[in-house]
Amino acid sequence: MSLDHQVLPVESRSIRPRGDAFYGRLFGWSLKWRGPQPFLVLEGGICAVTLPKINGAQVLTRLADTGCGGPAMAVLTQQGPRVAILAETDGLIPPRISLPQHVEVLAWGTLLPLPADSGRAEAHAEWLSAPDPRQRWLPSLDAVLAAVRPR
Repeated sequence: MSLDHQVLPVESRSIRPRGDAFYGRLFGWSLKWRGPQPFLVLEGGICAVTLPKINGAQVLTRLADTGCGGPAMAVLTQQGPRVAILAETDGLIPPRISLPQHVEVLAWGTLLPLPADSGRAEAHAEWLSAPDPRQRWLPSLDAVLAAVRPR
C-alpha cells in the first residue's frame, strides 16, 4: 500500500494556487490534488526513502554532515509517523529485499503527501527540512541509503 492510500483524511480550505506555484512552478515537481491536499507524483528521477520517524533524526544528521541534506518531511500514515527523504533515483531502485526491514523506497508514480499549510493542527505531512529554491538539487538515492545504513 503506498503512502497516498495510508494518509489520514484532511478537511481544510483550498490552497491549490499557492501549492501549484511553490511546488509545481518553483521546483518543477508534478503534483496531484485530492481535495485540499497536494501530493508529489514521484517520477522524472525523483524518489523518496521512508523510514520510521524514530530513526529519521539520525539519518538526516548523517546526510547534513556529508553535505547531502535535502528535503525531508514527517508523514503520518496508518502505520504511524514516518520520515520521507526526497532523493534522485540515480538509475536503479534497489530491490526491497536488499533494504533494511524498516526502510522503503517509493518511486514510479507513487503519490507522496506534501505539507499544505503548516498552521493546521491536523496536517499529516510537515517539512523537517524544507526544499530550498536556491538549492534545487536532491541528494542521490545512494547517498540517502548510505546514511540509512551506518557503518
